[in-house]
Amino acid sequence: MSLLDHLFVLIVLVLAFPLGGWWAYRRFLARLAREGGPALVREYRITILWLVALGAGTLAIWAAGGRDLAALGFAAPREGPAGLLIFGIAGGALAGLTLRPIAAIFSARIAGGLRRQMAKLEAFLPKTGEQLAWGLIVSLCAGLFEEIAYRGYLIPYCRFWLPEWPALAAAALLFGVAHLYQGAAGIAMTGFLGLAFGFIYLETGSLALPILLHAAVDISAMVTAWLVLRPGAVKATDFRP
Repeated sequence: MSLLDHLFVLIVLVLAFPLGGWWAYRRFLARLAREGGPALVREYRITILWLVALGAGTLAIWAAGGRDLAALGFAAPREGPAGLLIFGIAGGALAGLTLRPIAAIFSARIAGGLRRQMAKLEAFLPKTGEQLAWGLIVSLCAGLFEEIAYRGYLIPYCRFWLPEWPALAAAALLFGVAHLYQGAAGIAMTGFLGLAFGFIYLETGSLALPILLHAAVDISAMVTAWLVLRPGAVKATDFRP
């Protein structure tokens, strides 16, 4: 690891993404209050630029060190002793993520519960077709570029300093903190997902499944949000225990 690696991790992953994301989200809320719906599309476009820059910067730093892309996770998944566990995690997760928006369509009570769950981040979630389209692009970019940065790059970086499992935990913690704008619950949830994606990455030596699962999590959230938050959708206040 070079000085360039240390500066990239400190400036971009430790400082810029958590603090910059928190600051950008606060500015977005102020614009949303002034402009309404168009502010969300603009914020999605800005987020896409952030994510592309993160991925490009990570690849540039990796290439500057003369490292093989296969070592970054651009390789076919390898089989290992945890193969069945990983298959179970991936299969169960994809099934659940697929069923969530379907359940929101066919069950008004579930839709109302999901709306309540999404209340804290409702401002950043799509409510129109145009917003959903841009939100899906954000989801794909997050799945690809965040996995390159936080699993493919950051876990090997942390392993320079720490044993394998503490390195996985440290990278997951930084991934959670990168979502500072979501509050304590968002940090905890994304940190947990970081642990799961990181475990799969370490066991398979590939970013293929983490990218797929990460994108699926975000796509499911965007589609579900659009289903329950769009004009005319069921409202959480329509239901009582």
